Amino acid sequence: MRIKKFLVLVALVLMSGTVFQVAAQSEDKITQAVMKVYDDYIAKNPNDYNTLFMRANQYYFNGNYESAMNDVDRTIQLAPAKETELLFDAYMLRSKLYELNRNYDAALADVDKASTIDPSSLAWVDMKGKLAYAKGDYTTAEAQFKTILQRLPRNFDAMYCLGCIEADKGKAEEAMNWVNQAVGLFPAEPQVYLNRGHVQELLGKYRDACDTYLIAMSSTDDNGESISHIFDLADSHYDDVIASLRSATDDNPRVGIFYRVCSAIALKYNHYGQALRDLKAITDNNLMEYPSIYNDEAKCLYQLGDYDQAYTYANKAIASDPTLPEGYVMRSLIERRQGKGNNFTTAINTLDQALVLDPNFAPALMEKARLLIEQKKYKEALPLLDKAVAAEPENAEALMLRGWLNKNHIKNTAAATADFQKVLTLPDEDVTSLRGFALHELNRDSEAADWAEQKIKESSVTGGETYYYAAALQAAMGNKAQGLKYLEACLANGYGGLYDIKVNDAPYVNLTPLRSEPAFNMLINQSQLNFQER
Repeated sequence: MRIKKFLVLVALVLMSGTVFQVAAQSEDKITQAVMKVYDDYIAKNPNDYNTLFMRANQYYFNGNYESAMNDVDRTIQLAPAKETELLFDAYMLRSKLYELNRNYDAALADVDKASTIDPSSLAWVDMKGKLAYAKGDYTTAEAQFKTILQRLPRNFDAMYCLGCIEADKGKAEEAMNWVNQAVGLFPAEPQVYLNRGHVQELLGKYRDACDTYLIAMSSTDDNGESISHIFDLADSHYDDVIASLRSATDDNPRVGIFYRVCSAIALKYNHYGQALRDLKAITDNNLMEYPSIYNDEAKCLYQLGDYDQAYTYANKAIASDPTLPEGYVMRSLIERRQGKGNNFTTAINTLDQALVLDPNFAPALMEKARLLIEQKKYKEALPLLDKAVAAEPENAEALMLRGWLNKNHIKNTAAATADFQKVLTLPDEDVTSLRGFALHELNRDSEAADWAEQKIKESSVTGGETYYYAAALQAAMGNKAQGLKYLEACLANGYGGLYDIKVNDAPYVNLTPLRSEPAFNMLINQSQLNFQER
């Protein structure tokens, strides 16, 4: 493997979110500027079909499919028949837009129109094959892709599509023959490995798929796609992915990135003991050095209750890069719990260091507010939460904490209600939206309970996070029996945050009401493997 070449790329993907945020912001500004040029020109020249089509393509690239469809429709209406090349491309683009809406018949109709304009083009042949495959018409799809291979025998995309067809038909050997043939022809091309991995997934060979994605990672042309596939696969087949990565670390014990990917996946699913093993392999053997690695190691040790060791790694994270405020937040959390606990002054001083670096850093503002709340300094905590919400207006955690403080201690019911109502307007992608908790605070407990059940149905149970939030919600609503049932499912699915389960009492999400129940400690004792380095 060309390890040195791809380390930089993967490291950026895993450890430098700030870099990508800045890049994304720059790209957004460029896109906005381009769209303004198009908009201004078309406003003056509304029938310029060439520019309309260029804007349609840009809309498509931006993911604004409705606007893309409007522009391509106008292009087809306005362009004269002699503009054959433009019309061919316009019909093909519209077919892709129809495909996105699963309107396969309309998409096929446009492909047929494109085929009459340029019968020799393989673009429409390929699209017709893919649409037929989407409809389950394997006979037509197979014929189209084999037509492509007759003219282009080394077309690995057609081989991939044929592999998918055979996989869907349950013909594993034939499916693998197609994608392996592509790998044999293009062993340095990452896409053939991504294709093979997908076919292996279709065949239920999940560990093999992850092995294949790890091969794709060795390419500098991969652009992080293999890692994205690995993380997606872990959502549904966590154990297979971890087994594949552990095998990779056994075979390549000096390649830090395999340990890093493994730890990142384990952390995503709150398997702190598993993550700690891989993080320690990195730091103990000096395989990689990033502040995020030390910070994650501190987080794992903190969640497993080893505050002194956690403190050591939090300091290493800060020493590695003293300009990152998140390092100070992690150390503050640890300092609060060290020794006999209640080290409020030390913890707040550390948070103040984070706020010197970034006065609007919401995690530091919220944590300082929590520490003040613990000391009953409610009026001092409120301005910090005001500032956190101003910095991140859609931060559900900040809104819920401020609403809770206003409701219970500031006695400003109107302000509290406004915050809870605001949470209900935010995107509700997973349990961290806290929508159910807002419903509870608004005395809509039945809806809150339904929300938790729906989130459990929608989400991967790997790691048990959804059950953890559901348990905390039921505990907050006073339904301890149901809360304990959710906690049992949470632990059964591997939730490994001992601190979250046994210690955390900070508003807003915690299990405090359940800890006095006799069944609570029994559940913890039955799940000790969750909290061990392994």
